[in-house]
Amino acid sequence: MARPVLGVLFGGKSNEHDVSLLSAAAILPELDRQQIPRLALYLDRDGNPWLYGGGTGAIGDGSFQRDPSLLSPVDLVRGGVILHKTRGFLPLSGVFPAVHGGSTEDGRLQGHLDCLSISYAGSGVEACAVTMNKALCKTVLSASGIPVADGFAETVDDAADTVRRVEGALGYPVFVKPARSGSSIGAGVARNRAELSERIETAQKTDRLLLFERQIRGREIEVGVLETEAGVPVATPPGELFYDAGFYDYDAKYGVGAGTVIPADLSPSLSLRLRDLALLAYRVLGCRHFARIDFFVSGGEPIVNEVNALPGLTEKSMFPRLAAAAGVPFPALVRRFVAFATGGVV
Repeated sequence: MARPVLGVLFGGKSNEHDVSLLSAAAILPELDRQQIPRLALYLDRDGNPWLYGGGTGAIGDGSFQRDPSLLSPVDLVRGGVILHKTRGFLPLSGVFPAVHGGSTEDGRLQGHLDCLSISYAGSGVEACAVTMNKALCKTVLSASGIPVADGFAETVDDAADTVRRVEGALGYPVFVKPARSGSSIGAGVARNRAELSERIETAQKTDRLLLFERQIRGREIEVGVLETEAGVPVATPPGELFYDAGFYDYDAKYGVGAGTVIPADLSPSLSLRLRDLALLAYRVLGCRHFARIDFFVSGGEPIVNEVNALPGLTEKSMFPRLAAAAGVPFPALVRRFVAFATGGVV
């Protein structure tokens, strides 16, 4: 039997499919530089798995999808993958899910891997399901005394009725976002009734369940949590985001980008408070291996905005920068991901 190798899953049935390609384009070359055996396992937009046999340079821009010869259909099975053409079995030592959003980050992929007895890096089913649902995540955090933004979530059946509820409970400006999506897709600020109606219509294209929050004006700070080889969660130094857009939208994250300062210019007491809250949120939600916790700091007080159980790993992503500030540069970070995925077998 062939020696087990690491599987890197990327793509998937998600509106963050292209972001996943960028993460894979960063991870796969680093695995190759470190001579860590791996399989590139592409999930197409319908969720079908394929073995990708081309170079890593064609992944980031998605150009590999135009060459069918680079993709071979496979089935994920107990302990590995089976090639459709030869029925050959390729054993996996574990999986690194370089995936974001949709059915890949909400626990469904993790549950599938659990059923197949394939180990993987990152949080399990429950933590992924809860963190992907921003409304549910806020409820769990708030119940543990962790400060979150004022707001509520609902499935919008009657937009006019929802507008009245938002105006009565939150007023303007109000932030509107799909409750079960990421990368700020479908999200935006409404300053009046007309804009709110537009924001609801836009967000509903991504999710029926919408989250409405009173807009917070303050500094945007992010803290990573990365477990040591011994499984001890450690918070990174906080990093601050700066951008020209009205909020940290998709273009700021993956297009023109945002400015960052790591470590953020904070008082020692506030920096410690943010790191403590990040670790508390990580434990409360049952996260595993790594996560990123996003904060607003308004009036000197931290408020948790979101928790990302599978943060982006692109060249523009915050998590690798935070890890580097904590003394774990990208090559070491990737090696630790491999250890997480394989149970310590690198």
